[in-house]
Amino acid sequence: MTETPPSSLETALARMQAAPDDTTRRLRFHAELLDTELFVLLAEDAAGDTLRPQVFDTDSGRTVLVFDSEARLAEFAGQAVPYAALPGRVLVTMLANSPEGLSLLVSPDSDHAALLAPDAIAWLAQTLTGTMTHETEAAAETFGPVTLPEGVLSLLVPALERRLRHTPGLDGAVLASVRWRGGGVGHVLAIGGVADAVRAPLARAVAEALELSGIEAGALDVIFPPASVVAALAETGLPLAPEPWVETPAPHRAPTPPGMDPARPPRLR
Repeated sequence: MTETPPSSLETALARMQAAPDDTTRRLRFHAELLDTELFVLLAEDAAGDTLRPQVFDTDSGRTVLVFDSEARLAEFAGQAVPYAALPGRVLVTMLANSPEGLSLLVSPDSDHAALLAPDAIAWLAQTLTGTMTHETEAAAETFGPVTLPEGVLSLLVPALERRLRHTPGLDGAVLASVRWRGGGVGHVLAIGGVADAVRAPLARAVAEALELSGIEAGALDVIFPPASVVAALAETGLPLAPEPWVETPAPHRAPTPPGMDPARPPRLR
């Protein structure tokens, strides 16, 4: 029987636990956790948009269990149980807003299980509402190669590519150093081809990527120049390669399960 390859979350978790003092690996695990669809054991079937997670009393306090696949949850439970599938970022926000101070046990069936205490969950939820990076209107004088350390780039580039993937209209994204007119130097992320309505959400997504990469606030500005400028920047800067957006016919869908519609997040009880 062919073994199922480890998921991105499982790989990031194993790498973090192999080097627990490595901040880069820890932040990468956090980024994967927020981006992964998680399967949560419930105490009872979901009622509308209200969920009641199964809470376990452990030595570390009251804890919710999550898995990175439906199959792993089913194998752990050993019988039919109610569960919900939620994006990690939705679950983290729910738990952070819970008055109970719940912990989160990730992959309890694994040799690399990880427990996130309430303070860690609160910090992750904070990264989802951060606004430290904005679209800038300042005038650039010159652009140049990226001067960030390799250790920073190894974490920042994948984080940015995850947040830019499947962006409608995206026609290039380039990291570059910048000298601003009137003085000052720094780095920019130039994004081309996106509609005006997408710009503010993208700037917030970049802010989240910075926070999860351990990079200082204000270290990266976002600009939306014409496509010709983005193409020229690619000659000197560092082009990113996020997965492109592909338009497909919308299939007939059943009603959206609780938690999967960001406009209507589930309620915890």
